[in-house]
Formats: sequence, C-alpha cells, structure tokens
Amino acid sequence: MGADDKSRKGNASSWRERIPDAQPVSRAKSARRKRQPPRPSYPSLPGEEPRPAVIPGPTRRTAGPRDSSSPYGAPSPRPRKAPRSAPQVEYDEEKATPERSSRPSRKRRKPGFTIFGALWFVLTMPFRFIGALTRNIRWFISWPLRILLSVSFVGIVVGAILVFLYGTISNRYDISEVKSNIPERTVILDRKNRTIGTLHGENRRRVPLQEVPPIFIDALLLREDNRFYDHGGVDWIGVGRAVAQVIKHKRATQGASTLTMQLAKITYNHQERNLHSKLTEVALAKRIEATYSKDEILETYINRIFWGHTFLGIAAASRGYYDKEPRDLSLSECATLAGIIYGPNDFSPLKHPEEARKVRDIVLGLLKDAGKITEVQYAAALAEPIVTHPPQSRSEENYAMDLVRRELDAILEEEDIRLGGLVVHTTLDLDLQNATLDIINKHMTALESRKDFKKHLASLQARREKRGIVKNKLTTKAEYEAALAAYKAIPAEQREKTQPPMPNYIQSAAVVMDNATGALLAVVGGRDAEESKLNRAIQSRRQTGSLFKPFVYATFFQQGNSADTRISDDRIAHGEIRGAANWSPRNSDGTYRGMKPASFGLILSRNTMSVRIGNRAGLGNVIQSAELAGFHGNVSKTPALFLGTWEASPLDVASAYSVFANGGVRPTPYIIDHITDSKGQPRFAITKSRRAVYSQRAANITSSILQQVCKPGGTAGRITALGFKAPCGGKTGTTNNYTNAWFAGYTSNLTCSVWVGFDTATKILEKGYGGTLALPIWTDIMLASQKEGYPFNAIRTRAASEGQAVLVCRESNQLAHSGCQYAKTAYYETTVGYEAPAKMCEKHIPLAEPGTEEDIPYAEPLDSSDDNIPLAEPVDETDGIPYATPI
Repeated sequence: MGADDKSRKGNASSWRERIPDAQPVSRAKSARRKRQPPRPSYPSLPGEEPRPAVIPGPTRRTAGPRDSSSPYGAPSPRPRKAPRSAPQVEYDEEKATPERSSRPSRKRRKPGFTIFGALWFVLTMPFRFIGALTRNIRWFISWPLRILLSVSFVGIVVGAILVFLYGTISNRYDISEVKSNIPERTVILDRKNRTIGTLHGENRRRVPLQEVPPIFIDALLLREDNRFYDHGGVDWIGVGRAVAQVIKHKRATQGASTLTMQLAKITYNHQERNLHSKLTEVALAKRIEATYSKDEILETYINRIFWGHTFLGIAAASRGYYDKEPRDLSLSECATLAGIIYGPNDFSPLKHPEEARKVRDIVLGLLKDAGKITEVQYAAALAEPIVTHPPQSRSEENYAMDLVRRELDAILEEEDIRLGGLVVHTTLDLDLQNATLDIINKHMTALESRKDFKKHLASLQARREKRGIVKNKLTTKAEYEAALAAYKAIPAEQREKTQPPMPNYIQSAAVVMDNATGALLAVVGGRDAEESKLNRAIQSRRQTGSLFKPFVYATFFQQGNSADTRISDDRIAHGEIRGAANWSPRNSDGTYRGMKPASFGLILSRNTMSVRIGNRAGLGNVIQSAELAGFHGNVSKTPALFLGTWEASPLDVASAYSVFANGGVRPTPYIIDHITDSKGQPRFAITKSRRAVYSQRAANITSSILQQVCKPGGTAGRITALGFKAPCGGKTGTTNNYTNAWFAGYTSNLTCSVWVGFDTATKILEKGYGGTLALPIWTDIMLASQKEGYPFNAIRTRAASEGQAVLVCRESNQLAHSGCQYAKTAYYETTVGYEAPAKMCEKHIPLAEPGTEEDIPYAEPLDSSDDNIPLAEPVDETDGIPYATPI
C-alpha cells in the first residue's frame, strides 16, 4: 500500500468520523437521479461486535480541514463506492441496525405514460387554458365566463364534427341529379304538333323560367323564402325565427327550410322528418348553392314541386287547374298557385275553393306590402272568385297511342323510358284519327239497330247457350255498357262474387296511311279502347278472302301476261290444280261463264278464274311476292291461298295495297317521325325506306283493274252512290260463312283498309259482304280526309317523290309565320300534291324581329382637329342674359 493510498484511507476514515449519527448525508446528482437500493444489514458472526454501516460519500466536497499530508492543501479525494452487496437471503427485521430503521421511507414511483392519460390531457387542455386565462378574475365573473367559453368551445367542436360528418354524407349524393333526374311525361304530338297524349315518366312538363310570369316568382319567394337571393342555401335568420316561434307557441308554427333545402328534399326523396334528414338537407343545400346559380335553382324548384292531385311542376299545375300555359296565368291565379304549395291537397282549388281563396288573399297581401302590386291590382285580384277550368279529360287509352308505345319500347333505352321528358313527333293526324273512330261507331251502331242483326244475334246467343256457353254473352255495345253500369252499382263485397260483363259485340278496325311515304295517319283498333284493349288494327289477324286476289293477279302479270289474257271461268276439273287434285271451288253466284279476260275475273271476283290464274303464276311465286308486299306470318301453302286464306291485320293489308298506288313500290309504314328532348335537340329520326315488289307494268295493270272494281258494275261499285267521286281503286273481301268483311282501297295520296267482324269466328250477318259492311265505312273515312285537306288527284303510275315541306298554320290553314310558331300552331305539311296557300296567317300576330346591325344608326364622330370643334359664344352680360320673372 503506497503513501497515497494510506492518506486516502485516512481521509475516508476521518470523514466518516466527522459525520454525526442520523445526520442526512448529501448525495451526488447521479445518486439523486437514480436511487440505490437499500443496503442490507447482515448479522454479525458470533462473538463479534456489529460494524457500523458504510454510508456512501457526499455528492459534493465537504467543507472540512484539509489533509495535512497534502502539500498544497488539496481537497480530500472522493471515497470509492462500496462494492454491491450480495443479495440478502434472509432478512430479520428485529436484527436490523438502528441506523437503517431510523431512515425515512421512500415515496411511491409516479405512473408512466398511458394512452388514456394522454387523451384526457388533450381533452381537458382547452378547459385548463380557459381556467388559466380567467384565474385572476373575481369568481363571480370568472365562473360564468368559464362556462360561456367552455360551452362555446364545445359548440365549435361539435359543429366542426357535424360539418365534416354531413359533408361526407352529402358527397355520396350525385348533385347532377338536381337538374338531370327530373322524370316528366313524354309528350306525343301528331303531325300538326297537337298533343295526342303522354307516356312514361311523371305528370310533369318542364318550362324555362322565362315562360313563368315574374309576379308568380315574387309571390312564391314572398310565401316560401323571401331571403332566397341573400342566403347561401340556409337562412340562419329564418332558423332563429322558427326557433323563437317554437319557444313562443310550444309547437312548430313556421318552417326554416329554404327553397334550396326543399329542392334537396324532393330531389332525393327524403320522407323522414328527423334531425338527421334535416342536417343532410342542409349539407346538400350548400352543395347545390355551390354548383348552380340562383335562377337555375329556382327554375328547377318550380318544375319539381308537387302542386296537388297528380300535378308536378308549374306547367302541369297551370294546365290542370286552369287549362292554361304558365305565361298566361293572371295575378289571382299566380297568387293561388303560390299559396297552395304548403298544402296542395288541403288547399286545392278543385276540392277546397274556400281554403284556396284564404291562402290566395294572404299571398296578395304579401305582394301589396312588398310593393309588388298596387292597391288597385290588389283590390281587383281580391274580388276575383276562385274559378278553375280543368282540361277536358282525354283518355290515355288510345289505339294509336298503343302502337306508339310499342314502337317507343323498341326504340328507347330503359333510362329514357323511366325519365321521360321526350317529345315524340308522330305521323298521326288527330282530326282524322277521331273522325275514323266516330265513323266506325256510327256504322256499327246503325248495324246493331237493324232488326235482322238483332234477330241474328239472338239466334247466335241461343245456340251458344244450348252448347253450354254462358260466358261472354253476345250483345250490342249499348247492352254491354248497361250491364257494366249495373255491375259497378253492386256493393263491393258482393261484386267480388260476380263475374263482370265482357265486351263481346260487333267490332271494326281501320288503318289510314300516306301511300307515298308510308306515314300512318290513323290507327283505330276497335270501337272503344277503354272497354277493349285488343288493338285489332295490328294484333288481330283474320282471313282476307277475296281481298288477297289482286296479289295473285299481279304475280300473274309480272310473268308477262296481260289483262286481256283469256282464262276459263268453268268448273275446275279433277286434277287440274297442282297440289289439290280433288279441290273444285265454286263461284259465289253459282254461275260459270266460260273463257273471259283476266281482268273480268278480278273485277267480278270470280273464284274459278282466280284459282286458275294462281295455278299458272305458281304458288311459290305468289307467296314470295305477297311477303314482299307486307303479308307475313304463318301461311297454309295450299292452292286455297289464292282465295284468301292468308291471315293478315288491317295494317298489313293497308301497307300491301299501297303497292298499287306507287307503281309497284311499297313504302315501309311508320308512325314515329322523329324524337327530340324537351329543348328540341334531336334524339331519334326515322330512316324511311321502300322496296320494289312488282314491276311498274304489273302494278299499273292491277291498279287499273282495281279502279274498275270501284266503278258501277264492280264489287265496289257503290262508292259513287255513297258520295265519293274522286279517283280510287280497291277490293272487297268476304270470308266463308260471312265471318269477316273487308274493304281496302286507295286514292292518289291515301290508302285505307277496313275490317268488320266479331273477335271470334262468328257469323256477322247473312249476306254480310265486305261491299255492304266495310265499304261504307271506307267511303266516309275518305270523305272526312278530303275535308281535312288531303288532295285527291289522278292515281299515280310510278313511285312518288316526297312532297316539299310547307310551314302551315293548322288553325287558319294558311302559311305560318313567327306568331303561329309562338302559338304552337305551325307544322310542316309534306303531303304529295299539296297546294301551298297563297296568303300568310291572319289569325296570329307576327312577332317583331330585331333589325340587323346595319340598320341601327350610330352617331358619327366629328373631326378631332381643333378647327372643327364648335365653341360656345359668350352672351352679352347686360342684355342677353334672361332673368326669371318673379310671380
């Protein structure tokens, strides 16, 4: 051991001796930071005194006497740390040294970092901050201030969460649906732009904001949202006002929804009335306001809102209540429509005129108070009674509409059908359509009133009952309607046990088409579309009888034969006809006249001659040409086909007969001309087509014979006696046992086919020929079309070119101008041979057309030089200045 070690040891021992008992010892910083574990006290060996515990050295140098051995008086060295003791195996508290037991116990260790603690710290930090800000303020001010600041902070946090949450919810909605997803009716127009009916969509027609009276807009805003142009989708002033009313009246007396919020509600069909739906509407209203302008929102709103009954939008409401266009509404009517929005069914002018008057007067008062109307206007509007003019109900059940619906289902996509909103321009003539229906009912009613028909009907019904057929009793139309009325009068509980009557009366169908273009002008499939949905014009196929014979003769002429070719009218011998060796048909009058020209057989509808001509033309050739002409469906490929066993509909027959009016060319029939959207943008246009069926020679020979059929001596020779004297051609048709009566004919511009019969194969009447039942109907239809302005000229011998389009006013039948177009009475006349009128329409006033820029006078600038600028000359101050003369 060296001198240094000895001195160090002596210093340590002297240092320990200087520490009094139980005196706390200062410790080093490292010891304070990291407390050493307590030193165990080991029991001393037997016969040995216990040694004092070794206490760690001080944390800093102790101010004491310097070691004399140090020549420079250096401080004593820091004592070494005692080596770590071995772990105590047994610890006896009773043998613990007094020094150890006298030490104070250590404090518990603080808990470490936890997620919940950190979260609690973050949540309470704003409130601690509020407390720190207000700690120096008196308590009676600080505590209310703390509560106010805390509540405000909580409100801001909750508001931010709601903004984020409902902003996210609103982003799930397609905001473009506000303007695009507005289902409305697809409007069906006839060729003169008159409404026939509507299909698809909803009972709505969109109109631009410019077509709505400004006073209606003022009334609507004053009634529903007077701060519409000032807020951004949510009227917080209105919200506060509504809350105040709830507090005052203890119930909701005033709504807080703006027009934009209402638009969001009806667009996305929010039916529930709760806080979640309302907050969603608020978020959607903000998005709508950010996407569209105020005018766009207002226009969409008035086209979407429900106005009672089935009226959706301002156009449907004005038409349904007043039979007017929106632009024609009066002040009183505008106030009424604006007032009933809150409860359209409760304030309906149709059902509750007194309630409608009350809300109208309220709106008029708002308009007067806002300065929108004068006292005179206010008094005049108040004096007006609530008068409605519902439009005349037009049944949507229409045979022509049925055909249009079928065509649209094949043309349009499902989305277009659902949304509707299209404008379908058809080839139909509404006047001719209605006239055809009236003519059919007139002739069928006259037939049912005949004594022989009533007797025949009674005998048919008696035979049906003998065979056990009690359902679908054969009746007249009047008897059926009486039975239906009696059935509806039965109480509802008894009606379920009773079989309703069925319409089983004599029917008729007709089709009229433009034989130059194929445009369908009238399609009547029965006597009443509401009583019978069966469209016999396109769905019923009946044997055509002698009506089919012209196509047999045309095929014969196609092979080079002529009308003068001699054909035998004698009995058909056994084995003479290919494919029917034992078949020998007879003529209807039972006579046989030997060799006759081919034209004789068609004019008088001779069966034996027609079968021989078909046999020479060939069954396959006749079928092929008939299919090209428009006959289709199942056909019995036997020689009996030559006499008209082929079944066809009136539409097929009319289409086929147009061949003979066009020099052998058949135009494809169509009923939809073109389709546009509500703004007039084209969506679909028909592609017109035609095809050659016969040569021009064969068609003209057949046509000349058919024209002789319609003259005295032919099977349709009664046409002239019935009053129709224009050039025409056609053929009658009657099937076995008089179950079907036909006539198909054409003029220079129109082709028409008429069918008469029962829906089942039932005898119409004894000697019920086509010339006696169907021909009179055809004649009256042609006379009606002549009154509608369709020209009847000489029959064409070649295919016609399309007529030149002429803009005509349908009300004055004169040339249309801008006033006619504004009144929506103008249409394009394309009928071949139409003679354009010479005068312009005088019924409507032409709209003023703006002049060109060249017509506007502009001021010409003077020369900029100082010499050309006129200067004001001073007036003599004495004499020239006029003075005012005092009164």
